[in-house]
Amino acid sequence: MLELRELRNFVAVAECLNITSAANAVNLSQPALSRQIQALEKKLGVALFERVGKRLVLTAEGADFAAQASELLERAQDLMHRARQSEPDQSGALRIGASPQTTAWLLSPAMARFRTIHPKVDLMVSEGNNDELVEMVEHGAAHMVVANLGISNILVGQPLFSAQLFAVLPPAHRCATMASITIDDIARDPMMVMRRGFLTRHLFEQTAAAHGVRPRIVLESDSTQTLAALAHDGHGVAIVSSSAQNITDIANAVELRSTICQTSAEVSALWNPRRYRPAYVQRFFQALVDVAGERGLTLGAEKQEK
Repeated sequence: MLELRELRNFVAVAECLNITSAANAVNLSQPALSRQIQALEKKLGVALFERVGKRLVLTAEGADFAAQASELLERAQDLMHRARQSEPDQSGALRIGASPQTTAWLLSPAMARFRTIHPKVDLMVSEGNNDELVEMVEHGAAHMVVANLGISNILVGQPLFSAQLFAVLPPAHRCATMASITIDDIARDPMMVMRRGFLTRHLFEQTAAAHGVRPRIVLESDSTQTLAALAHDGHGVAIVSSSAQNITDIANAVELRSTICQTSAEVSALWNPRRYRPAYVQRFFQALVDVAGERGLTLGAEKQEK
């Protein structure tokens, strides 16, 4: 039978990927921790780690076991709080994620608001593109992320805001005075776009395909600010989205519209109903809703759990 002590020590090594650092974290000697990991691997009948050069890496079985072990430890902590008759949501950890753009205007102020209510909860933040965020929450690396649900049949989402495509035009561009444009208006311009995996890139590629446009992409980036700066310096048209939330402050930013396809998509708070979630996840979601509302964004209809 597995003991919580074994799980805690294994998770420490899985997080540090360094025996010395993990040993310091759990107050054990390096040889003692190494023996415990070897004993755990023997008990489970699988290798949890392997050496790649001088680096320690998780095997596929180790990565899967690490996610499950972390979840079990969270459940155990919750039960201990309940047994002590204290509120279970007053301490613990909450793992959340968002894109860099959404982190800046939504996640960060929501975290500050949440901390005033739950100062003992450790907030662990991960950044990534939409595809990476969905994968995080599907596999238990995050309790909640802010992303587009896409075609996932595992996750549940509650809408927060809509991300609309914009084109940031170079100075004196022929379309700069227009209220909105179509992709046909900029089809011959060099374009600068977000990397694949971001929702903005997915929307842009869908729009280009629907209009039969083959865009001439000259640069890819993870940063809306980088793309906008390059457009201002005349290097091409930058394709960004309102998920950056300061889009109206960017000079020559024009909405990209279409009569034949969607140029916007719903962004939601997503979680995995099959995995453990601390009780305070709902309160963090409410902080996200409050911040989005204060920014003048409208929530969509709530999705039903599958």
